[in-house]
Amino acid sequence: MILNFIETPLDGKSWESLINSCYRMKFQDEHFTEIPAVHGGDAGIEGFTRQGRVYQCYCPEREYSDDDLYSHLRTKMSNDIKKLTNLTYAKRLKELGVPKIKEWHFVIPRYKDARIVTHAEAKRQEVLTLKSSDPESYDYIDDEFIVVIKQAEDFKVEISRIVRTTLSDMKLNIAIYHTSTLDWSQCDSEKVNNIKRKIKAVMGDIDESDEDYIEVVGIYIDSYMKGLEILKILRVSYPEIYEDIYVLEQAYKKQVSMRTKMNTNSSINAQLFDEIMNDFQQKLEQQFTYLTLASVMELRMDLVSGWLADCSMQFRSR
Repeated sequence: MILNFIETPLDGKSWESLINSCYRMKFQDEHFTEIPAVHGGDAGIEGFTRQGRVYQCYCPEREYSDDDLYSHLRTKMSNDIKKLTNLTYAKRLKELGVPKIKEWHFVIPRYKDARIVTHAEAKRQEVLTLKSSDPESYDYIDDEFIVVIKQAEDFKVEISRIVRTTLSDMKLNIAIYHTSTLDWSQCDSEKVNNIKRKIKAVMGDIDESDEDYIEVVGIYIDSYMKGLEILKILRVSYPEIYEDIYVLEQAYKKQVSMRTKMNTNSSINAQLFDEIMNDFQQKLEQQFTYLTLASVMELRMDLVSGWLADCSMQFRSR
């Protein structure tokens, strides 16, 4: 989930600001209009489109149990639907030029209980019942009116674009996926042997029973496997972030290949390896300003592990 990547804490104000940006991006072709809550009020909605979509944001104040979260979501949805059907608010909606409302979106970070979906359907039926009882007063509600629950995951493309801009102060943390201990047996034996051979060359043909050597090899094998996992997640769900990483990694990998293959002095393997690591860290920090420092450090380890596992990074044995 995109929320698992966001390091910056979200509150009601920051959530509303983020979602306003998402709607502006997602529904620009529908002439999205944001409604600031000043000079007459926002009429109970954050914004609307010319296709009859309106939305209301809500971000829980803290982490709640599943039952408590459902209770807060239910109360907020009920109160906001009540505003929607309040004829005083309806007058304000018409003044703002809101077209006949076809969809009312309840935009929240996430929900964990299907009861809120059931409640949304009950609210939809409630609105349509009011409309059928007084069609003239509720002429601003469409006959096919629906209530839609939107989560952060529904806007993962827009959110990833927003955090990649220099105007955003949000940070992504991709290091959170690197928490479990992986089974080496799941890693291709050829890749494992490549990592072992190259680490041994960097550490000066050290004895393979050496504890430090074993630990370092283990760290890079873990990083290689975890790197495959996180890059797969990014490639499938967040392609623009993946593309940013892929382009830089491919360009820098060529330099790494040339620098290591052209080095004939095996006595400076460790020095060369450190130089590559430090330089690559700087390149990542410069380009990926929207990633946390921990993420940059993890990303460096993941990608360098990949170079060790394949033929991109070579070191001559002494």
